[in-house]
Amino acid sequence: ALVVIDPHNGEILALVGSADYFDEAIDGALDMATSPRQTGSAFKPFIYALALDPTRPNTWTAATSILDVSTTFITHDGTPYTPVNYDSREHGPVSVRESLGSSLNIPAVKTLQEVGIEDAIDLARRLGITSLSDPQQYDLSLALGGGEISLLQLSTAYATLANDGYFTGNYSILEIHDADGNLLYTQEKDPPLQVLDPRVAWLLSDILSDDSARATGFGPNSTLKLDRAAAVKTGTTTNFHDNWTIGYTPDLVVGVWVGNSGYEAMHNVTGLTGAAPIWHEIMRGLLQGRPDRPFEPPDGLTQMEVCDLSGLRPTAACPHTRTEWFITGTEPAQTDNFYQQVWIDTLTNSLASASTPSERRKSMTVLDLPVEAQTWARELGLPLLTDFAQAENAISQQPDQLILLSPHPNTTYRIDPNFDAASQQLQIEVAAGGEISRVTIWMDGNLFTSLSSPPYQAWWSLSAGEHQFWAQGVNANGEIVKSDVVTITVLGE
Repeated sequence: ALVVIDPHNGEILALVGSADYFDEAIDGALDMATSPRQTGSAFKPFIYALALDPTRPNTWTAATSILDVSTTFITHDGTPYTPVNYDSREHGPVSVRESLGSSLNIPAVKTLQEVGIEDAIDLARRLGITSLSDPQQYDLSLALGGGEISLLQLSTAYATLANDGYFTGNYSILEIHDADGNLLYTQEKDPPLQVLDPRVAWLLSDILSDDSARATGFGPNSTLKLDRAAAVKTGTTTNFHDNWTIGYTPDLVVGVWVGNSGYEAMHNVTGLTGAAPIWHEIMRGLLQGRPDRPFEPPDGLTQMEVCDLSGLRPTAACPHTRTEWFITGTEPAQTDNFYQQVWIDTLTNSLASASTPSERRKSMTVLDLPVEAQTWARELGLPLLTDFAQAENAISQQPDQLILLSPHPNTTYRIDPNFDAASQQLQIEVAAGGEISRVTIWMDGNLFTSLSSPPYQAWWSLSAGEHQFWAQGVNANGEIVKSDVVTITVLGE
């Protein structure tokens, strides 16, 4: 099914209810453009519209960070609900821009929990969606398309985004004349009604037309990208019963539904592979010969640099920043609190104290994340402040400890034939407790070098093959202390 709407006046320019009206095998006479079906993720923009409303307490921005980690919600009937993303992965702290652009499910459910089901259904009604009934009949799965909406009503709601937040409804008949040309009926149109702040509508359009924002979910340069500015959103329901692609320019809305009228499941057909190619071709055909018209930002928007992970003002510790749009007055005042620059004691691998010798101090950028995101971070090997703090408590200063800092275990190096082999060297570095003396470095069972005072460092010329390194020292009791054995591989020319 397909719907084409002029967003400025609500006129339905085209409506196709099925692939073939006369094909009884597919119930072709059933108009799937006006039949309510579950929308999948195609409903998400309207939930985020509520979160971005600048009149709302604790308003969100396009930079607001949401934790995309496994979360169990309790629905109003007491049932646990644990949504998963389409790729079955967690992505840690993600911005509203990336969450919506890449259609991440967990952040969308968190957003609906934030704004409330009742307000979401109220907004849907004001956007012309009449098929969603009593809010008590829905739970948080509404964020993922748990309500049934027709393609025509959903496309009309998207037309409000294209029309700067003004709702026009939809009209299929303008006038009726008799055979003699006499005018029998003229459609009276309601004046446009401002349902959304134009700045919210523009932010949603900017996000939905941002190819980089949807890269996490769809990859770059997907079927959703046209040769011009176009906002677009897909939707896929559970077991592939329905999929959707609805997108628009400032002057045109095209909505596509793909599925079976009898509700039979499709086989691995998603909004990206089923409806999106149709949407892409229809849009290209309709827009051919027309100039590209970008979404022009209205007054009352500003741009500001933020730290990518937190969406807050960057500090010197923030390694990645980006420029984001904000509704004036919603810019973050707080500085980034995810990244912190700390000193690490290389011997204890904990936070350095005032008594830590300078040769054992190493500056490091660590992440201070909420508890619920820490498992995700550890699985990626990200350095967490809490882990170093725990190490400080777990490792009381061990004056006879010996650690091989470099090379790192199981690392592979390669000898470059284009450079002098003698200049291709690897630093061997050892951290030793205060009671350790006479540090020796061993390689492949042979003594490599002896060092009498810190820093305990030496350089080794790369040699092809697998090699084992460790360090030894003597503690205050005259006992030999040995570090862990580190194995590396060096690939030859």
